[in-house]
Amino acid sequence: MAKPTLSSKIGTATKLLTYAENVLQKSKDNADLFADAAETIVELEVAIGAYRNGLTEAAYRDMRQVVIKNQQAEVLKQVLYRYSLYVETVANGDPNLILASGFMPNRSTVQPPIGMSPKANDLRAEVKHTGTNSVHLRVDPWKPARFYQFEFRKAESMNGWTPVLSTKSRTAVQGLEERQEYEFRVTYLGTDPTPNYSETVRCFVV
Repeated sequence: MAKPTLSSKIGTATKLLTYAENVLQKSKDNADLFADAAETIVELEVAIGAYRNGLTEAAYRDMRQVVIKNQQAEVLKQVLYRYSLYVETVANGDPNLILASGFMPNRSTVQPPIGMSPKANDLRAEVKHTGTNSVHLRVDPWKPARFYQFEFRKAESMNGWTPVLSTKSRTAVQGLEERQEYEFRVTYLGTDPTPNYSETVRCFVV
């Protein structure tokens, strides 16, 4: 059954922006097909504008602007992911309707699992290069996952978790504070967006 896919289209900043802009334009052109998505389309347009501005500011290599740009990218990916679930419901496997929304259809011969994603297993965090203020994360892959939502926060912090979306089962979290310990967790995101988090792991940034 065909379904909207993002995995091969958002690997770089330019691809993410181009793909999102195409989804926005096609969805506007075919708004009558996606009548219940009006609020999401507005949200997508706002997220695209913020990310486009973030890319411009980050071009000057200011570290704070790079961090802001990365945060805006995560917001945009989240909006695209939520919208893709709606499009999948409306399209019901029809690739023509998926293309009308601006997403690319991905025909799978395997029926996607029904229900909540399984608990993410074997999350690992390590510092590969000292002085880079980054931590590398990896988790066991789950084939039906559309995204891997890694999250982090300072150890013992009462603040909320910061998400980092990845289309792969590994990623690097950058811009962390040196000599600080962080907590990390991850969840698979499939056709059901309900999170099912891994065990929390810790890593000290050096």
